[in-house]
Amino acid sequence: MSEREIEIKNVPAMRVASLMAKGLPFNVTIPKAYEELAAWMDEKKIPPLSGSPMGLALYYDDPSTVKPEDVRFKVAIPVSPETPAIAEGRAAVEELPAAEVAYLTVRGPYTNLEDAYDQLFGWVFQKGYRPTDAAREVYVRWGKEMPPEEWVTEIQVPVGR
Repeated sequence: MSEREIEIKNVPAMRVASLMAKGLPFNVTIPKAYEELAAWMDEKKIPPLSGSPMGLALYYDDPSTVKPEDVRFKVAIPVSPETPAIAEGRAAVEELPAAEVAYLTVRGPYTNLEDAYDQLFGWVFQKGYRPTDAAREVYVRWGKEMPPEEWVTEIQVPVGR
C-alpha cells in the first residue's frame, strides 16, 4: 500500500437527501440504496445539486465487528440549502453538520479502500485525535460511464481531541 497524504480541514454543513440502509457487500448495497434514494427524490420532486460532491456515504459500523447484514450506512446526495427538512421512513432531507475532519484522497477504483481506511484511522489515533461521528466517503468525481481509473473519492473522519 502506498502512503497517502492525510490532512485536517473543516468542512461546512451540507443539506442532503439521505437514505439509511444496511448490509454487505457494499458494492451491491450502496448502489441499491442510491437507486432507492433517487426514486424517493424523484417522487418528492427534490432535485440534486449539480457539481461536486456527487454523493456521499456515511458508515456507522466497523464491518469487522458487526454481522454483515447489520452493518449500517447512509447514502446522501447534496440538495439546495433551501430544500425543506423532511423525514419519511428511512429517507430524509437533513443537514450534515459542519465538522473538523481528517481526510485523504483515493484516486481510481475502490479496490484499496480498506487499506485507505486503515491508514486514515491509524493516523487519527497516532496523532491523538478521536473519531466523533460516522466516517464519510465523498464522491468527488464518479460516473457510471466514467472509467474507474478516473474516480476521485475523499475519505473523511470527523475528529476531536
